[in-house]
Amino acid sequence: MKTFALYVLVLFAFVQCKKENRDPLPEVASIVGKWRIVEYKQIRDDSTVTQKVSNADSYLYEIRYDGVLLNEAGYVPCCLPVEYSLNGKAFTPKPATALELDPVCSYSLCATCPEMKLTLISPDRLTMETCTGYFSTFTREK
Repeated sequence: MKTFALYVLVLFAFVQCKKENRDPLPEVASIVGKWRIVEYKQIRDDSTVTQKVSNADSYLYEIRYDGVLLNEAGYVPCCLPVEYSLNGKAFTPKPATALELDPVCSYSLCATCPEMKLTLISPDRLTMETCTGYFSTFTREK
């Protein structure tokens, strides 16, 4: 009888476990994944200054299934706005798990941009534009 009661208790415990839903939100499904920076652009007066980024100097962002942007270490990067637009449509990430701000942010003085624009140029190419005229180009990591 004790074995049966233990079996029922264990079965009940497994039934109560909730599986985390990792299906991408439809609004961000096209950009979920890891993205490597390959180029910076800045608009200065009437010209655009472009700087290629070598693999040694590049870094990764991950865009999770819930729309949250994370850096390579799994932290929320410094100075990100609360919401962004993707291909012209406003989006507010809905964190499914607790988030941690990158510890280096305690040494940063941020003037947070109220908006960030993400544009999917092709399935494997993404641009990020801030309100200060900076553009970053990313390629999808396979």
